[in-house]
Amino acid sequence: MDGLAVASLVVLAVVSVIWTVALIVAALEVRRAAWRLQEFIRSVEMELKPTVQQVHEAIRKLDRAAQGASDTTERVRGAFVKLEQAGENVRAATGRVRMMVGSRFIPALSLLAGVRAGTKVLWGFYTRRRDTK
Repeated sequence: MDGLAVASLVVLAVVSVIWTVALIVAALEVRRAAWRLQEFIRSVEMELKPTVQQVHEAIRKLDRAAQGASDTTERVRGAFVKLEQAGENVRAATGRVRMMVGSRFIPALSLLAGVRAGTKVLWGFYTRRRDTK
């Protein structure tokens, strides 16, 4: 064989060995990275699982609170309706009392108020006259 052919074969063998070593190193590094990634994913799953459960529980509690608020709103609305009805009943009763009593007593009360005012005025005149004498 020729010296050039032997040298070429030696160079090819050395390059093959270097590539094989480089591929083994790269494969080991990829393996380590995959193991680290798997550990990271496992730790994230372990940490996220309780967090997700807490989020689900919080959502359930919020749902119950919203339902309670809805029920309370309905009760308050019902109470306001009843209060409005009671106010209308009081207003109607007041109107009836005014119709029945007002037409009879207003003139008498007006006359009584006039007599009272007149008495005050007369008493004022009388006491001033007495004080000046």
